[in-house]
Amino acid sequence: MRFPPSATGLFYYLNRFSIQTSASFPDLGIVDTELHYRGVRHLWPAGEQPPALFTRVHNGWRTLLYEGCLLDGVSLVGPLQITAMLKSERFDEAAEAWQIWLNVFRDCSFYSSMVTIFTGTNPPGGIAWERPDDFELFGALGIGSGGFLQVYQAGFTEILRMVINGYEDDQRLIIGGISTLAEQLARQEIRGTTPGRHVRFSKVNRISKDNGKISLATDVKPVEAFDRVIITSNNRAMQMVYGLSADETFLNQDVCRAVRETHLTGSSKLFMLTRDKFWLKNTLPLTILSDGLVRGVYCLDYEPNNPGGPGVVLLSYTWEDDAHKLLAITDKKQRCQHFVDELSVIHPEFARHLVPAGGDYERYVLHHDWLTDPCSAGAFKLNYPGEDVYSQRLFFQFKTANHPEQDSGLYLAGCGCSFTGGWVEGAVQTAVNSACAVIRSTGGTLLPGNPLDSIHSIYDY
Repeated sequence: MRFPPSATGLFYYLNRFSIQTSASFPDLGIVDTELHYRGVRHLWPAGEQPPALFTRVHNGWRTLLYEGCLLDGVSLVGPLQITAMLKSERFDEAAEAWQIWLNVFRDCSFYSSMVTIFTGTNPPGGIAWERPDDFELFGALGIGSGGFLQVYQAGFTEILRMVINGYEDDQRLIIGGISTLAEQLARQEIRGTTPGRHVRFSKVNRISKDNGKISLATDVKPVEAFDRVIITSNNRAMQMVYGLSADETFLNQDVCRAVRETHLTGSSKLFMLTRDKFWLKNTLPLTILSDGLVRGVYCLDYEPNNPGGPGVVLLSYTWEDDAHKLLAITDKKQRCQHFVDELSVIHPEFARHLVPAGGDYERYVLHHDWLTDPCSAGAFKLNYPGEDVYSQRLFFQFKTANHPEQDSGLYLAGCGCSFTGGWVEGAVQTAVNSACAVIRSTGGTLLPGNPLDSIHSIYDY
């Protein structure tokens, strides 16, 4: 849903197929925004500084990003300075700076790290934050893309990695949806055929090894056997559906543990297709954040050249505990009404427009709870403190293709096996890695600079 241009692998393919992205995702302050906090309405006009209440936490966070901090005599380079190093290809400098952050915070949560940094003797911005008020404020404001209160327990380095990679900047929409990329890839002509002609839509229920072949038990009989398999599902499906971590048939014990123990977020979204883009006609905010049940509301425009066309409202965008609460409301119309009722209290003018096109809740309201999805059991990887080592094991699992004695013929891909869970870039990177593994393990030739020969684990997690 959010596609930052710093995702260079993704945008290589988007550009290759001339898939256009639209204006930025309606993040806080990028568009006219309203924050409803402790019963008070705060306006945040597009392009301006956040409301005065948030000045201290906003300035402190921005100072940390640009200037870094000094902790117990250890100087930590500003994360955005590391970004600049990467852009100018000063990779050794960037690696050294990032390793220092890892050394200090690899075992710390986002919350505990923020407390350490901003209540110490040298807080970025020059003003120490007050507990608990400023940390609650920052949890509501987040790091640019919405409130992060519910992921305070995530690993600090996991959050910082998103910032350094530029994934929080200039997030964009793809007009036709990300599925257009898969469709274009499937239509490529390769030796008289296309990948799309070989796609099968059979659910895989189990993966096993039989007579040197990899067997896939699907909902269509008989069992199919393959020489090589790339798995792109999330980690919990690898464990619970395919049984990959039950023994060492395909993965060694370290990787099995990473599959089993990597944390996946709970997440819930509810979208509504509206008859028109009512926010344009009535000069309403495009983004509303609150500290109530409705955490984040975003007005999405997939037809920017058609102001009279239908609108899409992301009415609920929640993670972790905020998403878990919603599991008690299984009927989507009922859940939708809960959100509208709460918005009616904080913004009645906005709420009165929240009726699906034609009043058809069944067709024009879409909701999904990843935690109860039997093929997912979780939304995306978000490491807890100390789990970066799991990402390292999962990301580099494809390297077994270089060692015939270790190579099982099965390779892990998908954003959950990358360092950037929840972002398409992680899926693209690991897909390329695994494709190279298939080529090498079957006797093919790779160009110089390929991932198997040129990408190495250089950090101490």
